[in-house]
Amino acid sequence: MKKNRTIFIYKQWDSFCKNLNDYGFTSVSAANMLTTAPCKPFLVLKHDVETNLSKALILAQIENNYSHRGSYYVQSYLLNCKKNVDILKQIQELGHEVSYHHDVMDSNKGDINRARDEFQRNIDLFESNGFSIQTVCQHGNPVIEREGYSSNRDFFRNTEVAKSYEHISEIMLNFKRRISVNYTYISDTGYGWKIISDPENNDVLKCDDRDIALLNLDRVIDIVKSEYPVIISTHPHRWHDNVIAAGAKDIVYKSLKVITKCAVKIPFIKKYMGRFYYLAKKI
Repeated sequence: MKKNRTIFIYKQWDSFCKNLNDYGFTSVSAANMLTTAPCKPFLVLKHDVETNLSKALILAQIENNYSHRGSYYVQSYLLNCKKNVDILKQIQELGHEVSYHHDVMDSNKGDINRARDEFQRNIDLFESNGFSIQTVCQHGNPVIEREGYSSNRDFFRNTEVAKSYEHISEIMLNFKRRISVNYTYISDTGYGWKIISDPENNDVLKCDDRDIALLNLDRVIDIVKSEYPVIISTHPHRWHDNVIAAGAKDIVYKSLKVITKCAVKIPFIKKYMGRFYYLAKKI
């Protein structure tokens, strides 16, 4: 594994959170940004929680040690287990935002009416468990075949949906307009760190994202220092206790990525793979 590449282990996240504090950057939740006049520098540590809530809790505890408050966007199916709800409440009690990581357009094959019904059911599910929904984040399924829509962002692009849920900000779509502040969006997509060129429109415009030189968290801090305000997005299930586990997961990811790139060139296989898009949440 390259010396300068990020190894997704908790020790690195702990060091990263400490270094942010040492440089005077303290993360606030996205929900907090809606109610507090933005001041520079500001930082949001954002987490897309698609599986394994125990790992999300570890990141939340690390952040809490350095007074960071993050936003944890959680797939709705995870709330069907009481143990998971209890873990999410622990995360919330640490001062973090717990909210909804939606993929209702993909789960309903672009049918906006069915998507609205599912979205409302899941909003009710979160709120009935004590999680107030002020911001949400779409899930980007990498292998699903879409017809008639671009991504899960299209849900909030719908005029009637936007009107019905005007009290909710979609972090990838209208959040920047809501807080009236430009920011840099950094993501761990592809098991490295990239600056997402246009979070609102990159699914439609197919923008080229910018690889961060050296691909490590030290470089991410340099970006924070030079380009704040910043949102940093990561996936808790990618983080591990040790280098061996993290390295093995990295190898699995890269192998599956190569196989998938080859497989999706075959129309029948691409269409069939779309039925198993949920497997991408595990990697």
